[in-house]
Amino acid sequence: MDLLHHVVLTAVGDDRPGLVDEVTRYITERGGNLEDSRMVNLRGQFAMMMLIAGDEGATARLQDGLGLLRRSSHVHAELRPADAGSAEQAPALPFRLNTWAMDHPGLMQSVSHLLAEKGVNIESVDSSLRPAPYTNTPLFEMELVVSVPAATPVAEVREALGELCDEMNIDWQLMAL
Repeated sequence: MDLLHHVVLTAVGDDRPGLVDEVTRYITERGGNLEDSRMVNLRGQFAMMMLIAGDEGATARLQDGLGLLRRSSHVHAELRPADAGSAEQAPALPFRLNTWAMDHPGLMQSVSHLLAEKGVNIESVDSSLRPAPYTNTPLFEMELVVSVPAATPVAEVREALGELCDEMNIDWQLMAL
């Protein structure tokens, strides 16, 4: 039995019906198996990130066919090995961090910088700009899933977040998962 390999396919192109079908057919026809994905339409640009498993032959066929995928589906696509990033990580505790604030530049960067300083890893982020109730003022919302190292006191992370969020007028909530 062949050893299972993992690759990450990223593809971005103009949103249209059938695009996900085309990209997933490309994967299946080359012997790949889609294990995990994130896909989103961002103002008409459809972005896809997919974790694909397959034997060595399948991953080679996926790599060899990238040019065809790019031309036929009109996407910018890249394939990267994912096995290299599977090294042991220090024990960590999962949390969900929700924030919301009147929109202004630097919100995501400020929060992500503070988390990096505390050694907190960001596992996923969903963010959006929405009109605030009643006023329709642009409101920037973020939902992050983060991993706090077991050696880092959560109270220390909460205190630093509180200080930053007070300074930047950000409402926030940190909850254990």
